[in-house]
Amino acid sequence: MPTDTPPQDDLSFLRTLAERGLDAPLMAGPYLIAGGSWFAAASLIQWPLLRDLAGLSADKAVAAWLISALGFAIHLTILIRRDRDKFETTSNRAVNAVWSGIGFGIFAFWVGVTMMAYQRDELFVLNTISLQVLSVYGIGWLVAAAITREGWMTVTAIAAFGTVPVLGLFVGTGHEYLIYAIALVLTAVIPGVRLLRKAHSV
Repeated sequence: MPTDTPPQDDLSFLRTLAERGLDAPLMAGPYLIAGGSWFAAASLIQWPLLRDLAGLSADKAVAAWLISALGFAIHLTILIRRDRDKFETTSNRAVNAVWSGIGFGIFAFWVGVTMMAYQRDELFVLNTISLQVLSVYGIGWLVAAAITREGWMTVTAIAAFGTVPVLGLFVGTGHEYLIYAIALVLTAVIPGVRLLRKAHSV
């Protein structure tokens, strides 16, 4: 006959499951690498144009952003389809929800600022997009740090927040695109690689 499990054993088992859920590696790495890489590349193409370091036309610079957006959309679709049936821990579900919200927020802000720029015939306001992206990246990393208790994520959040006023100072010089590209690598690509390696090591 089966024997009843003591209550303390049940509690210990549940506590172990909860701890394993918190310690489970985050699965957002490939998404961060994709977003950071595509748009850092577009920003690097924009930088030499504005600094007269290469013979690029404005049309080619705009095309670079559009190609990057399209490339990221396709890349994102592939990743979502690949991960659709994967099991998510509670911590992964929470962090993924935060980053999904950040993605939608960035897209909505981009659409709104673009409409405002063309309505007012003032393309300069498009420079605010990079400030907004890094601001919400900082929020995302702070939330991830609170959930996972990983100190390096807090450092990444501080780096994202700290770059925002620096970008503000350099807007209009052309150098802001180089700074933005570096910031994306530091706050998205490299952390994404770190998360990916940790996920593969488990």
